[in-house]
Amino acid sequence: MSGAKPAGALVAFDLGGVLVRICRSWHEGCDAARLPRSADPLAADRAAFMRLVSSHQRGELAHDDFLGEIEALAGGALDRAHAAAVHDAWILGEYEGVPDLLREIAGAGHDTACLSNTNAPHWVQLERMPFFGHLRHRHASHLMRLEKPDPRIFSAFERAVGRQGPEIAYFDDLPENCAAARAAGWRVQQVDPLRETVPQMRSALAAWGLLA
Repeated sequence: MSGAKPAGALVAFDLGGVLVRICRSWHEGCDAARLPRSADPLAADRAAFMRLVSSHQRGELAHDDFLGEIEALAGGALDRAHAAAVHDAWILGEYEGVPDLLREIAGAGHDTACLSNTNAPHWVQLERMPFFGHLRHRHASHLMRLEKPDPRIFSAFERAVGRQGPEIAYFDDLPENCAAARAAGWRVQQVDPLRETVPQMRSALAAWGLLA
């Protein structure tokens, strides 16, 4: 890259469980969709279900095919329309204070980004949320064809944003993703998605000297 680098840090975020609330279980998704609690495809075959999720969020499995595979995995105990409704209801909304925090970070001279494991339909939902416009760099697994915690996605992200190592401060809710980001040399804070996340992140940013 040519030219001087920005003076501030790059503050990067996972999305689900960090900036936005998401369902934490299939039955919670059923509740969010206001549907009866159906058979949990994760319980049918956890390994197979996670392979489907992984392929879907790497952009390798089309959404309609993903729903069909879930229906098949449940062995007739779950229909495609129900699975689609649960998937559509999975994102519950922003954590309190997220847009204000992103504005404050930018006001302090830092850049902002996301690095999220997600899929095309959820990405469309996220793009419509108030916080999204406050993120300068927007990167997701289905667009990059890689997913966390694969080290390659962290390297690809660094190339895309022109930052590396401790220039990047990162928040995620999953320990394996935090471990991979630390291995890349990033400053990392794991957040607890079951509590309000903005106070947790604000505290870490203050400890790093990025916010007063």
